Amino acid sequence: MNICIIGSGNISTNLGFELKKSKFCINRICSRNESTGKKLAKKLKADYTKKIQIPKETDLVIIGVPDDQIQQVSKKIKSKAVIHTSGTKKISILKKCSENYGVVWPIQTFSKQKVNFKKLPICIEANNKKFEKVLEKIFKKSSHSIFQINYETRKILHLSAVFSCNFLNHLFFIANDLLETKKIDFSILKPIIQETTKRALNSNIKENQTGPAIRKDLQTIEKHLRILSKTKKKKYIDIYKSITNSIISSNEN
Repeated sequence: MNICIIGSGNISTNLGFELKKSKFCINRICSRNESTGKKLAKKLKADYTKKIQIPKETDLVIIGVPDDQIQQVSKKIKSKAVIHTSGTKKISILKKCSENYGVVWPIQTFSKQKVNFKKLPICIEANNKKFEKVLEKIFKKSSHSIFQINYETRKILHLSAVFSCNFLNHLFFIANDLLETKKIDFSILKPIIQETTKRALNSNIKENQTGPAIRKDLQTIEKHLRILSKTKKKKYIDIYKSITNSIISSNEN
């Protein structure tokens, strides 16, 4: 199977390497970023073009660009089969590209480092059963966790992923920012982060909740708010209050 990838960012790079490892031929990388596009194409032994030009022998086109660019990119594609990799976009935005279209969305945050796909959940959806089976067959070579999930469910999954990944990472950023005021290394929190994560993955999440909010320890909460108000970290007060109130109300209900 010949696969053309549009984009040369983190998800395109990771999918490209994984598909190559599964013995698929990546025949071309189309990327407006000439530097990363050429570099990725070289590593995958593929052609490179700055413009979107799909080789005739292509069996599948993967659109691996940011969500807000997918629709614009799709207008330039005509191929046997096309997928995007977004957790938030409908597959119908690709209906003019091909008779076979869909989505393959790995539930993971991607960086420059290679990701282990074996246990990675991958959500697929296609406009017809035959193409759905094709996508399932392709990506089962990489992952043991393939899920057939429609758009409405995928939206909720994506929202949950934002809370558990993007928002959580921002809270780590805030914690680090506060520690830096006293020149304390963030690694001091590593044991508590690891223990919290382990409990979240292995037991009842609601019952794991600890801290001043769950105890309604108003004196400690006020102390924390005073610390924030006296520093250059006032921007974190609303976040602290919002999460504290959410914990209290969730447990009252």
